[in-house]
Amino acid sequence: MCELGEKLREARERRGLSLGEAARQLALKAEVLEALEECRFERLPEPALARGYLRRYALLLGLDPGPLLALYPSAPSFPPPAPPRPRRALWPWLLGLALLGGLLYAGLLLWPRAPEKVVELPPPPPPEAPSRHTLRVQSDPPGARVYLDGFYLGQTPLETPPLEGGERVLRLERPGYAPLERRILLDRDLSLSLALAPEKPPPEEAPADKLVLRVEGRSWLRVTRGGERLYEGIPEVGSELAFDLPVEVRSGNPGAVRVILGGKDLGPMGEPGIPVTRRYP
Repeated sequence: MCELGEKLREARERRGLSLGEAARQLALKAEVLEALEECRFERLPEPALARGYLRRYALLLGLDPGPLLALYPSAPSFPPPAPPRPRRALWPWLLGLALLGGLLYAGLLLWPRAPEKVVELPPPPPPEAPSRHTLRVQSDPPGARVYLDGFYLGQTPLETPPLEGGERVLRLERPGYAPLERRILLDRDLSLSLALAPEKPPPEEAPADKLVLRVEGRSWLRVTRGGERLYEGIPEVGSELAFDLPVEVRSGNPGAVRVILGGKDLGPMGEPGIPVTRRYP
């Protein structure tokens, strides 16, 4: 097994998926995924389509498609032919077969035959051509990159030429916005209008000289500095109190107060229901 197939198989087994389950989620044949995991590239369709299947499989398994696509050979090689086996003398076999064939032919000539009935079968119906449909995609905001089954189609607003119908995977990407991916059933001309959600900015880290008290339950609190009372009372559950260091904190229910010092979560202030006083220099 090659490195590409081993990574795919390990990721699938970590997720507890069988080949059949993964194939059903991707609307593909299990033989396609099996060929990718066993690196049987000769059993896959043309490289452009096979790379699209590999990208979809990697996204399903939570893998980055880029490194895996780099491992897929641009021109898959096929196994070399097996070396020729040593030839044996065939004339005794040929002579025996010729004699046996002569005896069978003579027997057929002498055997009485019933008159043959000619049955004309109707010609098979021509295969149905796959249905093809147009896909129109608009996004808010416009200018999003559109991918269908891993293949880049263009930017929104977009109208495609007729595409082969069936269950497909549509993905929209735009800088500054969270990627949007959904399954669509292309069984008719389809028009979609999709809204992209802005990416959430990373949470700001608390300064190193700050103490944050996150109140996760009811607790009386008193915060002082050098004899000066900065806060005293029962804050609202879910609120956060921030103080410059140094401070002294007393809590009546320290198990309900989470301490964050300089952006680092130190956990609850103490045991539930046992009042405690702590100094944070």
